Amino acid sequence: MLALLCAGPVQAQFDPALVPIFSIWDVKLGQPVSQVPDMEVVDIACGTNGGPPAQMIGTFANFAKCAPEPSGLHEIYFANDDEIDYIAKAMESEYKVLQGGTSIYAHPVIVSVLVDDSGIVRGIRVVTDERASLRERRVAVTLARNLKGRYGSWKQTCENIPLQPGENRVGNQFEHELCTADNMEIGQRMRLESSYLRKKGQETINTETQKVNQGYFQSQTRLEVVEAPYEPVQPPA
Repeated sequence: MLALLCAGPVQAQFDPALVPIFSIWDVKLGQPVSQVPDMEVVDIACGTNGGPPAQMIGTFANFAKCAPEPSGLHEIYFANDDEIDYIAKAMESEYKVLQGGTSIYAHPVIVSVLVDDSGIVRGIRVVTDERASLRERRVAVTLARNLKGRYGSWKQTCENIPLQPGENRVGNQFEHELCTADNMEIGQRMRLESSYLRKKGQETINTETQKVNQGYFQSQTRLEVVEAPYEPVQPPA
């Protein structure tokens, strides 16, 4: 690492070695959670329905320390090892997909596995990270396009959800789409929701300062894939 940092600018080239050793796409539904490698990820913790981590548990084997969701599944959060971030930045890599910690398709995300009481992985959850920069948050809704393509072989049903009471457009823009799909060949269900809007209370103008409230909007993509008979859960209100 020190040698890279001291070597000066390096011409940006794609290096397969910079791809994360283990990512959410490597999780196999139906396998014991003990097969998810502790040493190839970091920050293993109890999840919060797609939010930031709660109690750190150190190893996937401690999944039972996390209270189950109403579905009965335990959400276990993890993050990608960020060492490759520092390498990519030191190399001045033009491949943004390699940067940003835990990310997919260049979008910072929060990822977790869903585990039943017997320790079997029954699902995965991917939610765009609201702790990201303002610019990254603004385009988080577009991750849905990549994910729809990833599951393109599944017969998806998509619907546009209208503005709900208290919600507003962001300027003249608004998007809220929900896609679902069943793949009975492998016994899995998918739920993909994306939104770009102002939630109730996210006012455009600060009434005291009369200035624009920066960042007062929701731009989010949320994916959940589970094994039947489990059902993907609703996002928190």
